Amino acid sequence: MNKSTRMAVTVCLLQLFAVAAFAQAEKFDIITYTAPAGWAAKKGPDAVQFSKSDEASGAFCIVTIFKSVDAGPDSRANFNAAWSALVTQTLGTDAKPRIGAPGTKDGWATEAGIAPVSTADIKGAALLTTMSGGNKMLSVLVLTNSESFQKEIEALVDSIKLPPVKAVTAQTTASATPASGESARLIGRWQRASSGVPTYADPVSWGTAGYTKSRYEFKADGTYIYTERSFRMMMQTIIIVKENGKYAVNGNTITITPQKSTISSYKKDGGVDALGALVSSQNRQLETVAYKFNFHYFEGIKEWNLVLQADKTTQRDGPFSNNQTFPNAWYFDQQYTDKDLTAPRI
Repeated sequence: MNKSTRMAVTVCLLQLFAVAAFAQAEKFDIITYTAPAGWAAKKGPDAVQFSKSDEASGAFCIVTIFKSVDAGPDSRANFNAAWSALVTQTLGTDAKPRIGAPGTKDGWATEAGIAPVSTADIKGAALLTTMSGGNKMLSVLVLTNSESFQKEIEALVDSIKLPPVKAVTAQTTASATPASGESARLIGRWQRASSGVPTYADPVSWGTAGYTKSRYEFKADGTYIYTERSFRMMMQTIIIVKENGKYAVNGNTITITPQKSTISSYKKDGGVDALGALVSSQNRQLETVAYKFNFHYFEGIKEWNLVLQADKTTQRDGPFSNNQTFPNAWYFDQQYTDKDLTAPRI
């Protein structure tokens, strides 16, 4: 076993030994931590990051503590979702993590995994640690190419103090939620948008000018939320669709079973893209659909897409995409998913 592997396994299994604090504890989001001395620090609303490098040897290390997010009780499913979002998609790598045994920290369920990473920007290893508890998950991502930072990484992670929660089992719970492999990448928000731009010489184009944005949010507990917003320049109202239900995965098939679905129209506030008074609201027919799904990387735009395919068009998804990379398909990405499609303004 080489030195890099020994370092990886040691950290991955959370052998985090207490060390004397060498700086005052700081607060970020729901945690407190002790910043490592001599490391460059950058703090933002969504993450706090520490970095250190040795120009002589070329060794580097970047540690990022991310803001906590809502999560389910399944710690392994939470880890898989975090790995997909923070490593697979952010770094653009298909590296699969070697996951250690689950553990606990301050009553939170911990998971840790590591994989070698080789991209245009990073050549080293990615180590992800997640902590799940109280319907929240905190993630710590380490990118490094040397074991020389091992003790400082251990000290930083060990210094993290989590709020008290009722102890939860670190074992993966049984559910319809994808827990490993490609299917775990479903967890999160996926969005697609279509738009029409008016042309001065084509009056007909003004009737369809506007956009429709559709979003799936797959949660770790096997439930989903679907939202849709449609705005047209020549229409007097804005259409909002809200739907929720359950989903189940079997191989590369995801079956979506809605429990409630509504469609509502709102007056345009000031005649612009802003929700005014509610005009009408009604239930939509519930539509259970089995989709074939996969993830495709579009090299030209450097972007991963979730591709859903079905035998026929659906009420929920509308017409198939004009993109013929996959037949009978809809394409979803993860851009701009932080905006609430049902908010008065987006």
